Amino acid sequence: MSAWLSKWAPASGTLAGVLVAIAFFASPNSPGDNASGAQVIAWYQSHHTADFVFDLIGGLAVLFLVLFAVTLARQVRTGDRWLAHGALAGAAFGGVGFLTSLGFDSVLAQNHSHLTTASAQTLSLLENDFFLPILVGFALFGILTGLAVVIGRILPKWMGWVMFAFGLACLAGPIGFFGTLATLLWVLVAGIWMVKQGPPVPERAAPLAEHPVTV
Repeated sequence: MSAWLSKWAPASGTLAGVLVAIAFFASPNSPGDNASGAQVIAWYQSHHTADFVFDLIGGLAVLFLVLFAVTLARQVRTGDRWLAHGALAGAAFGGVGFLTSLGFDSVLAQNHSHLTTASAQTLSLLENDFFLPILVGFALFGILTGLAVVIGRILPKWMGWVMFAFGLACLAGPIGFFGTLATLLWVLVAGIWMVKQGPPVPERAAPLAEHPVTV
């Protein structure tokens, strides 16, 4: 069981990337910032079931992302392990932000008939614009994961520098959203790469050199 988990655990990154792509690009477009409360309620009356299903898919994506970060931290073999542990914290922080945004959307999907127009509009604004914790979390995850890869010999160094750049892009104002998507695309590719190369071989201590014993 342990060997099986070691081999296939990185596939959680691939699953996270695929599920995020489904949640972002296949789900119906929710009302924008300028939608009135009445428009928000009317939209969720028509799309509440499908919208809630995609919220669940997004939640599963966060679960697999954190599992991938755990796997990544476990496979760091050299260098400063705090980088991998910090990347795990970034994935968890960004995941909580993403789940919070999904939570606002889930409330609208499940309770739209009990909301006033004002509360519906407020929740819609929160669902659309609650992005700062997501960007900060994914920036931390991307930057520290990139450095962990460069130093820790998990993947080719160039992949680490690419991830580092994606992490910085998460903090680059208007393109932060695309930096987050690029980070998740990297996770998808890295998951496949790590499964293909297999778990790291445990390093053994080099034999001690023989020296004559002097008395």
